[in-house]
Parts: sequence; C-alpha cells; structure tokens
Amino acid sequence: MKYNGAMFGKTLHDRAAEQAELQFRELALTSLVNMLGKQLRESLEHRIKRARKGGAWTGLTRAECASLHRQEKGSLREQVAELLLQRARARGKLIASRRAMARAQALRTASHH
Repeated sequence: MKYNGAMFGKTLHDRAAEQAELQFRELALTSLVNMLGKQLRESLEHRIKRARKGGAWTGLTRAECASLHRQEKGSLREQVAELLLQRARARGKLIASRRAMARAQALRTASHH
C-alpha cells in the first residue's frame, strides 16, 4: 500500500525530490557566498583595475574610487549575511527532511515485522 495524501504526508519519492532540491539550493548559496567573499577580499588596486578594464571608474580620482569600493564592500557584506541566513535555513530544512524520511522508513520497517 502506498502512503500519500494529506493524512500520511509526503511519499518517499516526494521527500527524495525535496532533498535533492534543498541540496542544490544549499550548494548554489555556498557558491554565491564564495564568489562574493572573493570580491570582498579584493584590494582597492585590483578593483580599480577591474573597473577601468570594464570601462567604469575612468574619470574618478583614487579617493572617489576608494569611497565607491567601501560602499561596495558594505553592500557585499549585507548580501553575504543574507545568503548565509538563507543557506542555514535550507540546511535546516534538509536536515528536517532527512529525519522525517528516516522516521518514515523506520515506521515502514517496523510495520512489516
């Protein structure tokens, strides 16, 4: 007998698909955090070089570039903090899903013995 529907919750297949999606989300968030972390560690000199290579910051003084760089870093820190929070939530959901799957498997095993 296949247990699904509102009374019994998600099927094993549903739970596995949910876990795969949560793992993918967690990996994507980790990748974004790493990318932004790299930008956070970028020196002012490298940032100026990268901006000018891309056609930006061409008419700015070093002081103006430094000010923009500080603003960017502040914004990046906020983004990283938000992404870390989202990643922690995704991890928590993944753990809860794994536990629910293990409980369901234990119940299924117990009901067959």
